[in-house]
Amino acid sequence: MDLRTLLESGAEMIGSLTPSLIGSAVAQAWKPALPFRQRFLQWIVGSTVSYYATQAIVAVTDWNQFVAQSIAFAVALIAFDATPRIARAAIDTLASVPGRIADRYLPRKD
Repeated sequence: MDLRTLLESGAEMIGSLTPSLIGSAVAQAWKPALPFRQRFLQWIVGSTVSYYATQAIVAVTDWNQFVAQSIAFAVALIAFDATPRIARAAIDTLASVPGRIADRYLPRKD
């Protein structure tokens, strides 16, 4: 792989991530009191979810990149706000798994 190919693929990746990064940044503008760590985490999550949602939209619907990236912008806005709730729900679900497994497979002693 030569340098030109590497630069072109890097520019393509940055171009595809730009709408989702902007969407996450706009979502952060609505919440000015967030700590830096939470901003960074939600920015990464929003852009990652948006990137893969864009790829899925193009693969399933065969719409052009402009439409898919517009949808990616909106997905990044939603993913930014949904991240804490999804993390909380996942943690609660994972914490209850051992108890549910024990209730199902181990007999209760009376």
